[in-house]
Amino acid sequence: MYQLQHFNAPRSVNQTGAAPQSSAAEFLSHPPLVLMMQENRSHLSRDARICFSVIGFLFMVSSIAPALKGHWLVPLFSIGAMALLTFALEWHARSSPARERLELAQGRVRHRDSQGRVIEYPSFWMRVSTEGKGQSDLRLFLRSRDGAFEFGRCLSPEERREVAPLVEAALADARGR
Repeated sequence: MYQLQHFNAPRSVNQTGAAPQSSAAEFLSHPPLVLMMQENRSHLSRDARICFSVIGFLFMVSSIAPALKGHWLVPLFSIGAMALLTFALEWHARSSPARERLELAQGRVRHRDSQGRVIEYPSFWMRVSTEGKGQSDLRLFLRSRDGAFEFGRCLSPEERREVAPLVEAALADARGR
């Protein structure tokens, strides 16, 4: 999921004071673009947890007949599989979703990811490029003469297709085209 924000206040997003910018007229004519991106993640509801409990019970019931025939690994495998699935679902629910922030302000492009890494380049030379063999593996890059980086990794392919023209238009607007 993503959220597109425009700030029309005459100050930078990272700036806390109300001090005016050196070129406030230019800043107001091109308000900064902030694109907040986050991995779309749904958590298990109570009903889903009950469903997994029922599936675990059915695994155990279905492994009784092989256990009675002397195949003791079948119930052990069923218990292990359900325990592993439960652990994976709980770990996924407790971990924080991947986030990215792409900011286009004051002639600079800043990208911050979930790990806190910040990449900053001048926006004038930036171009949006896409890579991928098909629609399902679309990757978005911002390239310039100073370097390149991938953004939108936490978005679905449909959201990447929606975001690419928005960022491209914001970069074109920043260049004055």
